[in-house]
Amino acid sequence: MNVLSMESPLVLVADDEALIALDLECALSEAGFTVAVVRSCSEANLFLKEHTPAAAVLDVSLSDGECHEAAKTFADLNVPFVVYTGLSVEASHGVFSHGITVLKPTESAEVVRVLKAMTATQQ
Repeated sequence: MNVLSMESPLVLVADDEALIALDLECALSEAGFTVAVVRSCSEANLFLKEHTPAAAVLDVSLSDGECHEAAKTFADLNVPFVVYTGLSVEASHGVFSHGITVLKPTESAEVVRVLKAMTATQQ
């Protein structure tokens, strides 16, 4: 997990594909966000017990299952989140419908654009 300066909005990235997570981390950091990266649902849930991010990027399916518990936490806390996945969200747990779906593969700049729009009113 990598957490940078807490001066800027914190974004949690939950993705088990290392290159995608690294690409998102770099793009979000360059856009002025503080980024924390987790690679499993259990890591995401543990992170959320101690931190409330300003926003999140969440892959539906990680190495230890579907991250519907993390998505539910985001929805319950009104944390805006991007569902960044190659899977059909309609076939997944309904809680993912609370996020904005961006299908893989999509340039990280598009994910950043969506997150900036989602967090604009929070800054």
